[in-house]
Amino acid sequence: MPSTTKIDRRAAIQTLLKGGLALGLMPGFAETAWSAIADAGERPAPRALNSGQTQMIALIADTILPRSDTPGAIDVGVPVWIDLVLAEYFSDERRAAFLADLSAIDQLAVSTSGASLTGLKHHDLMTVMSSLDAATGSKDLTPAQRGYVKLKELVIHGYFTSKPVQQDLLKVVIVPGRFDADVRIPASPT
Repeated sequence: MPSTTKIDRRAAIQTLLKGGLALGLMPGFAETAWSAIADAGERPAPRALNSGQTQMIALIADTILPRSDTPGAIDVGVPVWIDLVLAEYFSDERRAAFLADLSAIDQLAVSTSGASLTGLKHHDLMTVMSSLDAATGSKDLTPAQRGYVKLKELVIHGYFTSKPVQQDLLKVVIVPGRFDADVRIPASPT
């Protein structure tokens, strides 16, 4: 006998907002952010992150989606995109919570490996990242785990909505079909 599950839409939306998944529901936000970055020039000034936070995000993004035979997260500009998203799309409260969770990731690295995340050797970095990744499915996340989950969502979303990935890797055709101006349109039979 099939069971029915009742879903409270308001509770579902609040859960999405808390987890950061609501960004995916906002039509066109990723493209708008990427366009703003392109309009700002080669290296737009950071708006929500300081240099240490930017380095941390770049390091984590590179660990999540490193360069291989395809461009990595750093190559397509994901850290800059995340900075813009934090500045433009996160409320002050949400941005502060995200940055506190980001700091908790760094504190975890110090407590488990004896150095800040940006100062870790590759092996130690991978150990910290693996421990954060392994815990992402649990219900009660620590601030470091919560920050990692949110950051991973942003890295993946930013990466797959970037122009180089859309056009060169995913082969997304922005305007499907083609335009032939000289094609005759047959008259309809009467």
